[in-house]
Amino acid sequence: MFEHIAVFFSIILSLGLVHLLGGWSLMLDAKVKVKMYWVHLLWSVNMMLLIALVWFANFALSAAADIGLAHYFVLLGYSISIYLMCALMFPVRGDEVRDFKVHYYNNRVRFCAVGLVFVITDALDGWIESAVLNTPLNLGQFGTLTVYALLFVVGMLTSSHRFHASAAGLFFLGLVGFLMSLTGATIPMH
Repeated sequence: MFEHIAVFFSIILSLGLVHLLGGWSLMLDAKVKVKMYWVHLLWSVNMMLLIALVWFANFALSAAADIGLAHYFVLLGYSISIYLMCALMFPVRGDEVRDFKVHYYNNRVRFCAVGLVFVITDALDGWIESAVLNTPLNLGQFGTLTVYALLFVVGMLTSSHRFHASAAGLFFLGLVGFLMSLTGATIPMH
């Protein structure tokens, strides 16, 4: 059952990855003059890293004997929210973006709202997986998700460059923590 479900969610995550790569190729195209914005670029890197980490982390589900319907729909919502966040980074169709700072702030409320859905589905996924795999709740995950939720809520309310730059940086640091938890790495405290 895991293989069947993993393929389905991998397709959704792959679409997000393809969307990001297409957007990056647009930014690199010498024929298209675009004004890049580093906060937008960092968010697109964050989304690429998130997809890679989610793909890797979901292998833990291979140990699950059964994935129930509720868990299936949570994973579906989780994957779709990641795809939609990627889709909001770059336009799907229509006029090409010339200024990614304008594009980012025009989409920030929707991006942060979908980000909040991602946080909720990730929290539900963590709660269900701890029960399915009979493991304790990952308090680090829930702490990080709480910070992410606050960042997304405030991000919907403000268009402050300083805030959005800090939010993108904090999200990146959270992903580094996620990577370290997956690999068992620790930060030396000497």
